[in-house]
Formats: sequence, structure tokens, C-alpha cells
Amino acid sequence: MEKEEIISKLKKYVEEVCKNDSTGHDWWHIVRVYNNAMLINKKEQANEFLLTIIVLMHDLYDHKFFNGNIAEKLKETLKQLKIYEYFSKEDIQNIVYSCENLGFSSNILEKRELSHEGKIAQDADRLDALGAIGIARTFAYGGKKGKLIYDPNNNQLVDEKEYNEKGSNTSISHFYDKLLKIKWLMNTDTAKEIAIERHKFLENFLEEFLDEWNGVK
Repeated sequence: MEKEEIISKLKKYVEEVCKNDSTGHDWWHIVRVYNNAMLINKKEQANEFLLTIIVLMHDLYDHKFFNGNIAEKLKETLKQLKIYEYFSKEDIQNIVYSCENLGFSSNILEKRELSHEGKIAQDADRLDALGAIGIARTFAYGGKKGKLIYDPNNNQLVDEKEYNEKGSNTSISHFYDKLLKIKWLMNTDTAKEIAIERHKFLENFLEEFLDEWNGVK
């Protein structure tokens, strides 16, 4: 089976699984992360095929939505699609470990050392949590999880353990618990450069939001 056919089969599966997601982890999130990854990889020159597989699968069994064994479920999916046997043992390990560990929460207590492809996929995913799209996704996820937009009486930051268990207290506090930290966590120079402007957009939004909330303007 050619690489293009493997990617096509996996794309169809992921799109079907993710198409109705309303938390900001839908199919179009995958598409944007893929585009980010390809942009970064123009300079990084990682294995484009493995990078594509990692990007396509990175949110299939996110711990926020899936309570089972992520590694085994990822392998099971590759076997179900009859494409598992086209990867080497090392490739499978790369795909599974990257998908399991590229998320923000997975690296709070201890930074996971990812492969070259995993680091690019991680940067690409993190870029989609910044800027205008990152803001939109924050409120989509917060609403889905029953979070208030903002509560000045309950706006304290949560510690690492609390964040891993239940996330931020409100959508606005999520900016401080996670989003404003992302700029400093990028792996590649390309992602670091892109993150600067998107980070500034977050800061400008928060300034405007709080001014409007407090009746300053």
C-alpha cells in the first residue's frame, strides 16, 4: 500500500470520528494543525509521512475525552484500518508516544521528550491554541464543559494537579492557566516566530475584555 493511500484511509476515518465535535477538537482543528505542521516542516525537514500520521491521530483519544489505554487504542485503530503492518516497530512507537504525550497537560508535571516529528506536531497543535482561533476554541470548549465565561470572584489560577483533573475555573482564567504560557513552550524557531503575533493577540483581547467588563470603555 502506498503512503498516499494510507494517509487517505486514515484521513477518512479521522474526519468521520471528529466531524461533529463541538469542543474545538473537530476535523477542522486537525486540518489547521496539519497546515501548521507542514509550514514548520519546510525548515525542519522531519519525516513528512510520520508527521502527517501523528497530526491526524493526535486528538483521537485525548485524555480529556477518553479514559482507556490510549496507546493500545491507537494501535487498535491502525490495525482496524489494516495499515498497522506498513509501519516499523520504531515508527509505531514514535506515533503512539507522540500522540500520547504532545498535549499541554501531559507536560505539566514533567516535560516529555518527543521525537523530531512529535515536536513539530506539538508546536503545530499549540499554535492552534493561540490567536483568534485559540480564543474561539477556548470559549467553545468552556461552554461545552459548562464553564462560566468569567467570574471575578472565582478567577484564581489552579495548580497543576487541579488543571489535569478539571481544567480552569472559567474560560478567561484558562488564558492564564494555559494559553499565555504556550509562547514560551515552542520547540522550533518557526513556531516561536509565529507564536509572537498570536500571543500578542491574546493579550490585546484580554485587555479589551476586562475593560469592557469593568465599564472602562
